[in-house]
Amino acid sequence: MKSNARIVIVEDESLIALDLSRRLPRLGYEVCGMATTGEEAVQKVAEVKPDLVLMDICLRGEMDGIAAAEIIRRNCNLPVIFLTANSDALTVTRSKTSRPSSYVLKPFKERELQIAIEMALLNHSLQVELQAARDQLESRVVERTKELTFVNDLLRHEVDIRKRAELQAREQADLLAKARDAIYVCDLNGIISYWNPSAERLYGITAAEANGRCAPALLGEDGNETAAQAKRATLAEGEWTGELHHLRHTGEDLIVESRWSLVRDDDGRPMTILVVNTDITERKRHAEQLLRTQRLESVGSLASGIAHDLNNVFAPILLASDLIMKDGETERARMVEIIKASAWRGSSMVRQVLMFVRGGTNQMEPTAIDYLATEVTKLMQETLPSTIKVQSHIAPKLGLVKGDGTQLHQVLVNLCVNARDAMPEGGELRLEVEEVQVNAATAGKHADVTPGRFVRVVVGDSGTGIPAEVRAKMFDPFFTTKELGKGTGLGLSTVATIVRNHHGFIEVESQMGRGSKFIIHLPLCSDQVSDALADTIAIKPGQGELILVADDDRSVQEITKLTLEANNYRVILAADGAEALSLCVQHRHDVRLVISDVVMPIMNGRALGHALQKFAPGLPIIAFTGAEESDGLVSALVGNGVKLLHKPATQNELLSAVDAALHPEGLGGEPLVPLDMMASVI
Repeated sequence: MKSNARIVIVEDESLIALDLSRRLPRLGYEVCGMATTGEEAVQKVAEVKPDLVLMDICLRGEMDGIAAAEIIRRNCNLPVIFLTANSDALTVTRSKTSRPSSYVLKPFKERELQIAIEMALLNHSLQVELQAARDQLESRVVERTKELTFVNDLLRHEVDIRKRAELQAREQADLLAKARDAIYVCDLNGIISYWNPSAERLYGITAAEANGRCAPALLGEDGNETAAQAKRATLAEGEWTGELHHLRHTGEDLIVESRWSLVRDDDGRPMTILVVNTDITERKRHAEQLLRTQRLESVGSLASGIAHDLNNVFAPILLASDLIMKDGETERARMVEIIKASAWRGSSMVRQVLMFVRGGTNQMEPTAIDYLATEVTKLMQETLPSTIKVQSHIAPKLGLVKGDGTQLHQVLVNLCVNARDAMPEGGELRLEVEEVQVNAATAGKHADVTPGRFVRVVVGDSGTGIPAEVRAKMFDPFFTTKELGKGTGLGLSTVATIVRNHHGFIEVESQMGRGSKFIIHLPLCSDQVSDALADTIAIKPGQGELILVADDDRSVQEITKLTLEANNYRVILAADGAEALSLCVQHRHDVRLVISDVVMPIMNGRALGHALQKFAPGLPIIAFTGAEESDGLVSALVGNGVKLLHKPATQNELLSAVDAALHPEGLGGEPLVPLDMMASVI
């Protein structure tokens, strides 16, 4: 083999040519010329006289790589390696006419290319020496010199050539042994005769154990149609490339990229099959994870797209329910309460989907778990079949947890529904809530959990129990044991995500045939104000203040107007920011507050804020939006400390926001949303 070999690159793809020109020097070779056409290649080789030519088959111009290689071989007697993406039978057959030294398929590995170059240089060197020996022999025959010395010299020279050939074979064997890929050779019946060290590492089977064994049985290919197809294709076409599923000696699944090549004897008869396997198990696993992530991102995009519109649908239902319940008959009030609960449940489902696909939480505020547990118990007693008895034990005077009431409500509902499904023949569902102390040893078993006082929530059932193999996967996204169409696999995954985002932890106890317990721990907070009781706080009525409501949804406009007017406010309506600005100009001395949607046609909330900053500095604005905080416009508001009013909202939530904006003295003398701040972020 010749060190610092000089190589000419013939490649019409500039990026590939550039890549080769950078790789080859790193491998110890000199790039002495480059060409993009067959004609240019012939001329360049004649000029620089390299040691080897890397030739693409498909080149621009009238002369392709095969034709150019024939001319170079005929004129210069140089080794040519075809480096091409063409592997069809016709191309391979044509390429043989130019007698290439090797044939490397794109994309290639750097090590494969180096091996091909070294073997081509070595073979060419031997051919040159052998040809020289033959020429020398012919010359002496011509000169009729029959001296015994000449014969002995010739025989000695041929012995040297054979020794070098044997050395070449040993070097090739060493290269196979050092290759990172698992390589083995088997006969046409699959009996293994060679097994390299990388195959030992990959499969956990030594060469002594593999040699003489049947490859399909050893690797778990028996009955595998892909492996059978690989053998048929290799015998018919001489090669095959594809993916195969194998087994390690431990029984562990393995995915390999497999390349099969048919080896023939000197007479062209099929003799053995060379197999090169690359482990792609991790690559496939990562690809599957990427697809799952992309699928979740798609779900998130879809959920974000409909969240704004759905919240606009729920907003008027909730506000109208509050108005109707003010002075209604008992039965009518009960029906309205059902409508209101359904609207909240629909809004909660939207938040649940958004929370799952994005992570994080929405409104982290002091929340009374005992209030939520009581509501869920009541809901279960009303909705579960009579065969299931619902019991609860809720300790008195429980502290508050800092969390999102909607999400925590969803956690309890999901666990109760799972408990119901675990008792198809009926049984007992029990919900327990109490305060406990979590010590450092327990907290240390869970990420992002610190010792202290916690609320402990237990949802138990007397159902069938959960097998150990299911418990190991039950919190994985999309894992479900339910029939197709009866479960998404998001329920327990969502529960785990919510609990983790609330800095708590969840544990499971289960015995087959004796039921299960889901035990949730949530840390207490020091705040003593609970939004769960916010609707019981009395709100002062208005004093006839004029409020401008800007929203492109007609239903939201009308129900907001009715709610405010029922509480002694005056209201004017606008369908977009442009109309809102016009009305502010007309009523510039009377408008005390603007309640504006963020996403509106013609002029959105941001543009409206900029205009009002110049026209009426300091005019307070409430951002009443159905969009999520991850929305670009809304997140800007949050980043500047603005408190938003999310759709859907109850009557008391709306009136509380209005009262705080009109009477900022309760908030330290600052308006709820100062106009100069609003203009910078909306």
